[in-house]
Amino acid sequence: MFLISVGLALLYFICAIFINISWIIDIACYFGYFLAIYLVTFIALIPGFNFVFMFISLLLQKAKEKKSCIKEEDVTVLIPMYNSEKYIKETIKSIMKQKYSGNIYINILDDGSEDGSYELVNSLDLGSNVNLIKSNHVGKALALNKCLEYIKTDYTITVDSDTVLHPLAIRNIMKKLLNSDKNTAATAGCLFVRNSKKSFITKVQEWDYTLGIFGIKLIQGGYNSTLVAQGSFSAYKTNLLKEIGGWQNCVGEDIVLTWQLLSKGYRTNFAQDAIAFTELPETFAKLGKQRTRWARGMIEAFKNVNVFTSKKLNKKSKFLMCLDIFFPFIDLALLIFVPLGLILLALGNPLLISWISLIVLVLGMALCLLIEIKRKNTLKSVDCKLDKRSFLAFIVYILLYAFILAPYCLIGYISELINSKKEW
Repeated sequence: MFLISVGLALLYFICAIFINISWIIDIACYFGYFLAIYLVTFIALIPGFNFVFMFISLLLQKAKEKKSCIKEEDVTVLIPMYNSEKYIKETIKSIMKQKYSGNIYINILDDGSEDGSYELVNSLDLGSNVNLIKSNHVGKALALNKCLEYIKTDYTITVDSDTVLHPLAIRNIMKKLLNSDKNTAATAGCLFVRNSKKSFITKVQEWDYTLGIFGIKLIQGGYNSTLVAQGSFSAYKTNLLKEIGGWQNCVGEDIVLTWQLLSKGYRTNFAQDAIAFTELPETFAKLGKQRTRWARGMIEAFKNVNVFTSKKLNKKSKFLMCLDIFFPFIDLALLIFVPLGLILLALGNPLLISWISLIVLVLGMALCLLIEIKRKNTLKSVDCKLDKRSFLAFIVYILLYAFILAPYCLIGYISELINSKKEW
């Protein structure tokens, strides 16, 4: 499946080069060959390659036979908490309501909250399986590592304090992890949006989570190379977490941890039916800040894991990591391409916004349709329904979302490359 997907994507890439030669020449007449080749490569060729690779990967992905765990193992859920008074009660309640026969222990670490989070949790009658730990404000990674010291179970699940689990979430994420290859270190859960109706910003992000993030994890998980076992909901083998020393104190602690596991030859996958709902930024400023952190986290991962020389890292993981290298160049190309193309179009010159550039958009739409089919089948399998999504938000997501976030991503890339001060 992997070789077929890569092979067909390469075939598309080669054909696209010949198709776009005349377009490169036309652009070069106005802006020179360097900019022409740069724009066509990172607006048409590389994104087109990615879309074809992803589409074929999903198309050839076989539905795996559902298995049940021989035994539902005991697990410990880690919840780092900082100023979470608004959400934490619902998070804990969703864990308490899990349909899971194994013991669920909960370690909640209050990371020096300045609101009433600690007092609220402390006032709840949660039973002996819940351990509330208080500390000074040290940051999420160190808070998780503090909780890790108290774990006695073989399996650990991390849940953010603003994330609510579907009743079958823990059963399904553990089923995926336990039925996977013995070399599998972590399983990422499936995240959807909890506060999608709060603002137009969250409505646009809802499309990102149901199409973009869900689709990417579905593909990477099929190759046992999920590149981010996100801290908001993922399951790990405890001994392997301790083997790598837990989470590093950095902006992208979850992506760095995942890449470290992969670099040691372990596998990571994705439980698409282990569903959780998380809070998203409700303003554009907060969204931009989040994406700056994510972009910075990706560069942190490259700095911590030598992708090209690692001997234990499998080829599929290397390939998927290498695709991430192109993101900064694509983001910069978008910032040049979209404004310039619109200005020329307003002047009556469709040089950039032409039928050739629209081919990539068509490929992206076809991929979205296939992901949407997969998503609906997943939700149906666990009897879970999502609210109707905004069509206007979909249009913004398809046409402008990547362009709008590009400058924030570039700030994140550059900030980490020059080692500027880190802010969470």
